[in-house]
Amino acid sequence: MIESRAQYPDTSSTLNLRDTYDYVVIGGGTSGLVVASRLTENPNVHVLVLEAGANRLGDPRITTPGLALATWDNPDFDWEFMTTPQKDLNGRKVAQPRGKVLGGSAAINLNLISYPSKSGIDSWGELGNAGWDYETMLPYYQKFSTFTKPSKEVHDLLALDYMDPDLQGKSGPIQTSFGEFHGPLHQAWPQTFKAMNLELTGDPLTGLGAGGHSNPSSVDPRTKTRSHAGSEYYSIVVANRPNICVLTKALVEKVILNRASNNSVTATGVQYTTTSGQHSVVYASKEVILAAGAFQSPQLLELSGIGPKDLLQSHGIELFIDNGYVGENLQDHPMVGLSFEAADHIPTGDVLRDPRVFEAAIAEYNKSKSGFLTAATFCSAFMPVMDFVDGDGRARLEDLLDEFLTGSSPVEFPAQMQQYNFLSKMLRNADDSSAHYIMAPFQFNPHAGNKPTEYLSPTTPGNYMTLFAALSHPFSRGFVQIQSADPKDKPEIDPKYLSHPLDRELLARHVQYMEILVQTEPLASLLKKDGRRIPSGKYTRDLESAKALVTETITSNFHPCGTCAMMARDLGGVVDERLIVHGTVNLRVVDASVMPLQPRGNIQSSVYAIAERAADFIMEDFQRSE
Repeated sequence: MIESRAQYPDTSSTLNLRDTYDYVVIGGGTSGLVVASRLTENPNVHVLVLEAGANRLGDPRITTPGLALATWDNPDFDWEFMTTPQKDLNGRKVAQPRGKVLGGSAAINLNLISYPSKSGIDSWGELGNAGWDYETMLPYYQKFSTFTKPSKEVHDLLALDYMDPDLQGKSGPIQTSFGEFHGPLHQAWPQTFKAMNLELTGDPLTGLGAGGHSNPSSVDPRTKTRSHAGSEYYSIVVANRPNICVLTKALVEKVILNRASNNSVTATGVQYTTTSGQHSVVYASKEVILAAGAFQSPQLLELSGIGPKDLLQSHGIELFIDNGYVGENLQDHPMVGLSFEAADHIPTGDVLRDPRVFEAAIAEYNKSKSGFLTAATFCSAFMPVMDFVDGDGRARLEDLLDEFLTGSSPVEFPAQMQQYNFLSKMLRNADDSSAHYIMAPFQFNPHAGNKPTEYLSPTTPGNYMTLFAALSHPFSRGFVQIQSADPKDKPEIDPKYLSHPLDRELLARHVQYMEILVQTEPLASLLKKDGRRIPSGKYTRDLESAKALVTETITSNFHPCGTCAMMARDLGGVVDERLIVHGTVNLRVVDASVMPLQPRGNIQSSVYAIAERAADFIMEDFQRSE
């Protein structure tokens, strides 16, 4: 439930701050608030959360599910990161919205809940991380959420027979639901995949199976508002605990480290600055916990003296731990979208371009919490490369793997070929996912500009449905690194999209298959025959044209991860299997940066699950120390 802001403590005030807390959490986002909330369930544990963004709980641009785009490219909500020019995208830059607000990226995303594959999570353990497998992680995927069953009408319309009620979260803070605002496109989606013998046959929470399905959203079905880490893990009840303190508009400059005579490194506190420009230090008697995300957790490690020796010394930073793998292993889901003109009788979100329609939608939502802005369910499909499913196709796949992996892939860190072996195994399994398809009831204009507010705005006349294909397990690896010793300077972000040729080969084939999908009934009847497309032209007529489209239009699905990878240090890791930074005693990372391999689909659920497990690790260590 949304409560009055007056019931929350003033998170911008420093008046009641203590000098020392048991734990200092850097980042009041998706993972940081999970950890802080769970730790302070114990009244003897005192936690401070430092968040660079503002407290905007209750802001309608966050609480209204359909207004997410109003937060992107807006410095009040978004860090507005941009990649370096991408060599393999003809020099284009790619936007990377990240939540700069209490609640983090979960407060500004599109609310889609998706779950990883069993093989994807099992690979984390197979990389040497004992105890990290799908069976162990499933309870944490269930722990973060409470699922509300849909009405029978919605259940039947979305063909949700594959869902297992016993697997869903039953008592977690984040509310998930299917909502009530659906249209003909949502109904046609599962029917189309059934016609192609590609319907999903098992619950996504099993981690098994591929095919078309509908995704629940992180929307509270009672209030029809966004459910995110800020609203739920920092609820009024949590916020008024005497042992938790959240300070917003506090930019962390570095973690204070101390080297003992035995050469071990201990995190003793955090240096930060407020909007007044005042530099302050707060101490941690137990741990410092990094939850700043895949871009800023490695940035803060480097600013604190943990990272590549030459880089740190070039910026005059005192070196505590020389680890050249900090910021490496950056992975992201590259995504291609094709928009198809909807039939005249099919409404899409593009109608909101009309100010009168948009104002009416706002009024309807405010009055009855119904209509477009409640955010319709997203429809998805976990898909193999269909070209590689049959006997001849399998042979073509092996030829591609031989051509692009055997002795030809540049090895940038020791575990890279081991990672590629896992990815190859997933490609060979027709029940695994090579790409995540998403059906979105609005247009996508990839040539309109680099920013999401440009390419997701309905600037082309007409109503469109867009099919996106996001590569589930990219082979390309990039990096994040500091550009100066100034914490206010954004880090250099280079995902190196399509730097590995297999990514282009795979995405191009998915682009071609989307053409088959839109020509299949009943979806085909909801689109104009020979209707307009965005981008215009027949990009899918042959493989080379599809590759050109991928290069020209690829963007990000906004799922960066892997830059403080959980692996042994000699394999290229930054944290161990309990998420402690290698070489330190008590500095832990708990966000998407620890994922050694990117899971399929939207990674929000995995960030919540990792943070829930991290909280268990921390409490286990706390109890042993008492």
